[in-house]
Amino acid sequence: MLFRNITKAIAIAAAVVAPAIHAATPLILDNFKAGHYQVSLTTAQAQDIHFAPLAAGSPLGPARETVLVVGGNPYGQRSSLDIGKGICIVNGGFGVVPGLQIYYGYANATTPAPLGLDLSAYSAFQLTVAGIATEVVLGVEIAVWTHSGAVYGAQVFLPPTPNVTSVEIPFTSFTGGFLDASDIDTIGIVTWGGGTNSYGITSFEAVP
Repeated sequence: MLFRNITKAIAIAAAVVAPAIHAATPLILDNFKAGHYQVSLTTAQAQDIHFAPLAAGSPLGPARETVLVVGGNPYGQRSSLDIGKGICIVNGGFGVVPGLQIYYGYANATTPAPLGLDLSAYSAFQLTVAGIATEVVLGVEIAVWTHSGAVYGAQVFLPPTPNVTSVEIPFTSFTGGFLDASDIDTIGIVTWGGGTNSYGITSFEAVP
């Protein structure tokens, strides 16, 4: 499921395409060491949108946009997002099903910052989690908007685990046709479901 309005991404102005990256080793896109941010929500149906600056020269542009949402909250419990020190932690309160959306390709709410990212030397995205505490599987989608206006998406479902786990999302698994990774403007990571859930993402990478 794509939560970002597709037309917003398609309307992004032209950007200078970064030189192709050629490497046999994984490329760290976000290790959650920059852009520290904390927020807690207790109101049912609440939403928090925030833009945190990334390190200069980040392949994912000037900022990380996060959207933390909660649905029903029958017991008025606190759900939190804590990013920094190498981990992105979502901690849902009892009876709350939080969802997180992360977007790269915007400087702020009104300023697109197309990535011009060439990942043609790679074959997949990889997410690493420090652990997942959920009632059922956690849904994760990677969405990609390219400079041509094409939109691609791929989903994975992660079971609960106390262990560090890495999952690859091959470019060949994306819907919308074969993912053209040579000129990426925007990337989104969206989580949903899982029942009451807590989890920590430690890295987002491109892998050969």
